[in-house]
Amino acid sequence: METQAVATSPDGRYLKFDIEIGRGSFKTVYRGLDTDTTVEVAWCELQTRKLSRAERQRFSEEVEMLKGLQHPNIVRFYDSWKSVLRGQVCIVLVTELMTSGTLKTYLRRFREMKPRVLQRWSRQILRGLHFLHSRVPPILHRDLKCDNVFITGPTGSVKIGDLGLATLKRASFAKSVIGTPEFMAPEMYEEKYDEAVDVYAFGMCMLEMATSEYPYSECQNAAQIYRKVTSGRKPNSFYKVKIPEVKEIIEGCIRTDKNERFTIQDLLAHAFFREERGVHVELAEEDDGEKPGLKLWLRMEDARRGGRPRDNQAIEFLFQLGRDAAEEVAQEMVALGLVCEADYQPVARAVRERVAAIQRKREKLRKARELEALPPEPGPPPATVPMAPGPPSVFPPEPEEPEADQHQPFLFRHASYSSTTSDCETDGYLSSSGFLDASDPALQPPGGVPSSPAESHLCLPSVRGGCMGDSQPFQAYDLSPSL
Repeated sequence: METQAVATSPDGRYLKFDIEIGRGSFKTVYRGLDTDTTVEVAWCELQTRKLSRAERQRFSEEVEMLKGLQHPNIVRFYDSWKSVLRGQVCIVLVTELMTSGTLKTYLRRFREMKPRVLQRWSRQILRGLHFLHSRVPPILHRDLKCDNVFITGPTGSVKIGDLGLATLKRASFAKSVIGTPEFMAPEMYEEKYDEAVDVYAFGMCMLEMATSEYPYSECQNAAQIYRKVTSGRKPNSFYKVKIPEVKEIIEGCIRTDKNERFTIQDLLAHAFFREERGVHVELAEEDDGEKPGLKLWLRMEDARRGGRPRDNQAIEFLFQLGRDAAEEVAQEMVALGLVCEADYQPVARAVRERVAAIQRKREKLRKARELEALPPEPGPPPATVPMAPGPPSVFPPEPEEPEADQHQPFLFRHASYSSTTSDCETDGYLSSSGFLDASDPALQPPGGVPSSPAESHLCLPSVRGGCMGDSQPFQAYDLSPSL
């Protein structure tokens, strides 16, 4: 039975189905569909009744800004609008659909995360945060935790979600707890904070990933958590971290004084995250060998996965030959937040090497075309060999036969140029037996009459086993995107 849509976006592009896939204290998520692309989306209905008019306006502005964000480790925002649901004003968000769960559900299922997975996913979270913080003005998540870091099923990468919802949470929990206290930096209680609060929350996420234990789970209520956080006491689970390098990173993220914490740049430059990186640049479309502009893809991923690029993590960009420099392109990516500063040099090197390879291939193709365009060189004229008088015959003369030709025909065919499998089309007169001696009695015509001169044929040896017209002096160059 076909599922019927129960609601439609104002422009008719997005459909809502009555299939609930998630629910929170102030939001309900349904399955939806983008009719333009036929791609499934998430239809999120957010309750805003506890927001003041100013807060509602601020939230709408934040959502409008988030719609322009596009990064491999950020859940995409597609559209938003105001709606009325059961007499209450709400905001509908259409976002990328994430059906493989969150880091939280992963930890519930597997209980333990392998160090390699911890490293890769932590790195991807950092890349997403770096992108947000490099916007102008910087975008703060303010409620980062394992519950809103989503896993992409087909690729196994992670994406940060629930952006902009901290405003709603602050209004919803104003009378009890602001946000998620286990992941909140001390300065958030005073509402004087900057990007360092996301670093603190990242440290707590990494702690939960490393131990599969919720931070401060030993506390009975929010007040106990507040006292431990503000006094600088670490969660009990911190002392259960087994990998010293991971423990050192977490400690540097959750320090009480925000000025003493690692920055995102510090973390991205850390050896724990850098040593497993692979950078790949490839053509995004077939190169015709003529256009000065090259459309390229930049892919960055875990080298331990065999260097296999992932489609949804590609950054597409245009490189103008003769005008752009690899270093300038890489620097621009850093400035836009598409590439972390720690990856500047490998990205520049990868772009430079790929462009150089494309130019070498173009040069080879150009030379091949020039050679093909040259007129064929005229062959040497047929050689004429004068017949030298031979020694007198010692045999008695044969009886004359006036109608017979006194000269035997000479059939020339080298065995290396003809065979039963040859692709040379002939008229049936050529043999693969090499030199044929006309004095051989087996080759004499019946009755001792020699063959007619009209039956004598000469086939010049061809190149590569065929006739001259079948030879290919140059190989076809592969022009597919993968070099």
